[in-house]
Amino acid sequence: MPEVAKGNAEIAIQPVSELLHVSGADFVGPVPSDVQFVSVFSPAVVAGSKELDASKRLIAFLASDKATAAIKKAGMERPKRR
Repeated sequence: MPEVAKGNAEIAIQPVSELLHVSGADFVGPVPSDVQFVSVFSPAVVAGSKELDASKRLIAFLASDKATAAIKKAGMERPKRR
């Protein structure tokens, strides 16, 4: 991506979250959905965690509507609810 910002390349295809914060680059939109690869992130707490309660609170926060603005600002989307 820095090569686009420097003018050494005309286009870059990367996750939106990687493009939005690059100085000198303009995000013009996502690739068409039929060729787009969607990465899904899933939280977990490892066995023996010393911060079990804090981990559960973080996961609950990320799953809540309170995190939506930060998720969108980072160039990501919430999964569709089933």
